[in-house]
Amino acid sequence: MQLNTTEQLGTKHFYILAITALCSAMAFFDFILFVYLADLFSLVFFGDRADVWVQFLQTFFLLATGYLARPLGGLLFGKYGDTYGRKPAFMLSMLGTMIFTFVVAFLPTYQHIGIIAPLLLVIARFGQGIAIGGALPSAWTYVVEHLPIKNIGLGCGIICASSVLSFLAVISAISFLQETLTSSQMLSYGWRILFFVSGILSLVSSLLLKNLSETAIFENIAKSSSHLDSYVDSVSLEEQHSPTPAYTPSKEMSFRPASLIDILQSIIKHHKFALVIAFMISLIIASLSMYLPVLMTPILAENYLISSEYLFFGSIIGLIFLVLGSVMFGYLTDRFGAGRVMTFGGAFLILQVAIFFHHLQNGGELILLCFALLGLSNGLIGALPSVMTRLFPAKVRMTGIGICYNIASALIGGILPFLLGYASFYFSFAPALYLAAVGVLVIFLSFFVYYMPRSERDLDR
Repeated sequence: MQLNTTEQLGTKHFYILAITALCSAMAFFDFILFVYLADLFSLVFFGDRADVWVQFLQTFFLLATGYLARPLGGLLFGKYGDTYGRKPAFMLSMLGTMIFTFVVAFLPTYQHIGIIAPLLLVIARFGQGIAIGGALPSAWTYVVEHLPIKNIGLGCGIICASSVLSFLAVISAISFLQETLTSSQMLSYGWRILFFVSGILSLVSSLLLKNLSETAIFENIAKSSSHLDSYVDSVSLEEQHSPTPAYTPSKEMSFRPASLIDILQSIIKHHKFALVIAFMISLIIASLSMYLPVLMTPILAENYLISSEYLFFGSIIGLIFLVLGSVMFGYLTDRFGAGRVMTFGGAFLILQVAIFFHHLQNGGELILLCFALLGLSNGLIGALPSVMTRLFPAKVRMTGIGICYNIASALIGGILPFLLGYASFYFSFAPALYLAAVGVLVIFLSFFVYYMPRSERDLDR
């Protein structure tokens, strides 16, 4: 099969990209509603506890449940996507997030059924975490295998930007309801409105996704290696066969269905180096995606003398420039190559972190500009998914990405907020050192990425 090396970005590509970005944004909108409503849920579903440490544990357990479920979702949806197609896996992931979002919208509270209410909420959160584990790996793989190869950086950058936009949408929606409803109304039914509307929008997104086609790369694999897509032989899941005649196993060779353990063992055995690089890239994406939208405001409010108004507007400006930066870095990756862009992006991130925290420490009137530049530098995440998709052969692409990205997300989402919060209590520059270390890791990886091939078989192998 000939890859799209000369094909131009056309209307069909923009349509595919728009629908995929919308689905990614809605999936994350559903997931991060929990993050911004965690304190409210602690009251509604766990009862009014006087002890602060009890409320802290409840919030931690609720948020951690969703993140811990994501690696399982990445593995399950990755295997499904590599076996039955990128589009079916993406649709199942979207339907899963939609179903569990509706479940939460209609859950009875602690006031109605007592201790059963938090148990049902945790189960729903766990199910949603499994479903979201397949969203971004499906979206990245689907876009990369559909777009011309010279535009995959821009495509992945737009997917990352849409995920960041979901943070802005959640903040705006919650702020609107809080200004419209009273506190008692928000506790009673306001939060249900958010989940119900989110579920409706996810349903619409899933219906739009239904009209899209499967990727040509996966269809080529399914035709040329139909037996090996669902079975593991004694050699390897990744054994290459001639794509011209359909592969027909000999009568002496026995096949058995490929279990999750079989696929994991095959990927670990034959793609150790790709797993390590993809995991480090995933740590970078998860760190930069988590810090600005979720962690920055509470950490800065606790450790620096900055007004709440400046923090709020600064975080909004930072998120807007994070969206723009994701698209910009994705475009630059197609233009100049991922290695060069990562070297520049890592250095730019370190520079902006130094300027931002120096400005916080010494004061100044340019703090909002510093928020914008920090957000722009965090947009480096837009350059990285296109690199990760090229690390794995098409037969195990979604599984490899799903495992690495979701394990990294579970570690960062479940542990980093508390580690950085604790470290910042004793050393206010702890977040700056962490972000600088992320920048150093980006530069380190750029020297490997610089030599990655970009041939016609780069994606279709």
